[in-house]
Amino acid sequence: MLTVEGKKFDWKNIPLIQCVEGNAKDTYATAKVYVKLLEEVRQKGLEKLYEKLIAPLTVAFRDMEFEGLLIDEDKMNELDIELQEKIKLADVALREAAGLEDGSNLNSTNQLVKIIYSFEKNDDGEWIQVEDFGLGLYPFEFTKKGAPSTNEETLTKVKAMVEEEFTARGLKLEG
Repeated sequence: MLTVEGKKFDWKNIPLIQCVEGNAKDTYATAKVYVKLLEEVRQKGLEKLYEKLIAPLTVAFRDMEFEGLLIDEDKMNELDIELQEKIKLADVALREAAGLEDGSNLNSTNQLVKIIYSFEKNDDGEWIQVEDFGLGLYPFEFTKKGAPSTNEETLTKVKAMVEEEFTARGLKLEG
């Protein structure tokens, strides 16, 4: 049984014409997506990656989708505990480095901007630098709306800069 628009749908009793029309629409949409993706693969020069790595794995992906994956729950729980501890240590280290109180929300984009770049919005909605707060890094990327960026790519660059600084100073990174 499949639920479509809130109603149970019985594939076994579907009229043949509806089945044929549905399959034709699916095939047409799949072909359009295929052409678009193929174009992107070619533009990015990823044909060899697709042919050598992804295409051979499609059978394994199919099998995983239909048969599922065996997961070692004990190992997964062990890793969960380990990662939660690392997150807690990173949280404490960031709070100490930025001089934050425990009430600061590190999941807030505005708070993260303030912590990393020492910038915050003023009453006019403009980003201004805050003295004596946060890490004081200069934002080298901004969003379309002009806010200092906190996307994954930017944070990865910030991490690399911090690691480089630690190495240059002969300090040891935890983790």
